[in-house]
Order: sequence, then structure tokens, then C-alpha cells
Amino acid sequence: MTLKKRIARTLIKEIVVDLDDDAQQLSLVIHWHGASHTAFTMPKPRSGAIAHKTTLEDVELITRMAQRYRDDEIARVLSKLGRRTGKGNRWTQSRVATVRRKHRIAAADAAQINPDVLNLARAATYTGVSDTTLMRLIKAEILAAGQIAPYAPLEIKRSDLDSEPVSRIVKRLKATGKLLLDGEPPVEQTCLF
Repeated sequence: MTLKKRIARTLIKEIVVDLDDDAQQLSLVIHWHGASHTAFTMPKPRSGAIAHKTTLEDVELITRMAQRYRDDEIARVLSKLGRRTGKGNRWTQSRVATVRRKHRIAAADAAQINPDVLNLARAATYTGVSDTTLMRLIKAEILAAGQIAPYAPLEIKRSDLDSEPVSRIVKRLKATGKLLLDGEPPVEQTCLF
């Protein structure tokens, strides 16, 4: 390293740097021994605090999800969305917890979670039918479900599970063992066409 510095001092007389704060650009002029000059510009290097900062979109998603979900569930959603931390790493439970602490985002409190909003597994337990059945009802737009973000757990309101079309279909399924969505012909009926 000492030799490299001595070589650089032998070749370079001085370097003049000018900072353009508005454009965040550095203008450099290198004065070489022998009366030659080289001028160029480059973007101002960002500090580590800025360069490795978690994106605003990720912080917003963590804020919304932290109200209902654990850090490992949030990390799974961020990773499935292809998001990376400020340093380019995959999201983990501990990395989500670090962002929450840094931005003062409270963790989900089981006592404050709305009991009338269920995830798919809890909705299946509540109705006594499989999650596949509930997914068919959601795809047929008979049962409403939402998500905070893609790949986040489905959220189903208990009132939607108790609503007339859903409760009737679930009751019929439990009695006959056949899932008949509204508008579908009964299985026993032969097709006329």
C-alpha cells in the first residue's frame, strides 16, 4: 500500500473536487505532473446509513402487517415478494424485528387483534369445512376475503362466514357431503344438453 501511495504522489500533482449539492454530483479535476489535466464528474457517494436504508415501501408494509402478524410471517411475505433488506439480504424474523424497533413499530398484540377477522385456517376451523372448500367459495366470489399484500394470509370476516349464501352452502355440504355452489346444477340431475 505504501508503494502504491508513492506512485500516485509521483504521478498526481493535485486533485480539485467541487460538490454540487443540488445535483449531488462531484466534479473532479486531476492535475498531473507534466501539465496535463483530467476532468470528470461522478455521483456523490451515499453514506452507509442512506445506502443501506430499508425502502419506504417495505417499512409501510411492515407497519400494516405488524398490527396482525408475527415477524416471521411478515418476513415470509417480504421474501415471497422478492424484497430485500437495505443491505440486499433476504428478510428473516430478526431483520423484521430490527426494522420494527428502529422505526418504533409495535408488534402484534394478541389481545388487540380483531377476533372477527380470521385467517384461512381459523375460518376452516370455525365453519367445520376444509380450506379447499373455502377457497372454492372465494374463487366463486360467494365468500369475500382480503389480503394486506400479495402472499399475505387471507383475511375473512366472521360475519361473511355467517352470511346467508355461505352458511346455506356449508350446511348443505355437511348434510349431503356435496359442495353445490349457487347456480351449479345438482349432481343427480342429468344434463339436458
